Amino acid sequence: MITYRKVREDDLELNSKIEDLNIKVFPSTETTSDLHILENYYKGASVDFIAIEDDGKFMGYAYMINFFQGSFIYYLAIEPEYQNKGYGTALLNHLREIQGNRPIALTIFTPHPDNDDYEECLRRKWFYVRNGYVDQKIPYPSEEAHRYDIYMNGDGISYIELMAMLNKVDMFFNVLICIGRHHLGDPA
Repeated sequence: MITYRKVREDDLELNSKIEDLNIKVFPSTETTSDLHILENYYKGASVDFIAIEDDGKFMGYAYMINFFQGSFIYYLAIEPEYQNKGYGTALLNHLREIQGNRPIALTIFTPHPDNDDYEECLRRKWFYVRNGYVDQKIPYPSEEAHRYDIYMNGDGISYIELMAMLNKVDMFFNVLICIGRHHLGDPA
């Protein structure tokens, strides 16, 4: 039986499973401690940090930031051995239930044949397309080697509102960088 639960900071076992999953599926990632700091520190948005389980077994999680204009899925990951079994779709449907008709946006690496992770980028792209997310045809530049494409499920948001939301996402995670430097004593 599939269940969803809020990822709490004091649930060390669940946070450990999420960090292990992140190492498997993301090239670089914040720790769950970082994500909880943001959840508690940044008051400009609420966060849904949700794990999906099947008969009590951890399958994956999502980290969604909720703004006035809509929501943004920052992370969504399913354990590799349980991918293509409906858990990602179930988690996206759960996020849609939480949001109702509000738009949900996300970014994915632009698939490019010259990149080593081309097949993985295509796989992620088609997963979201199959689940009703539509390419907004707006490239989102990145300082990394990749560019991002913006996908959205739902409508009722203008280009200006979408870009404002994405700028808030950037600010949200810049807070993490500042907090991390402060805790490490880095004056930069």
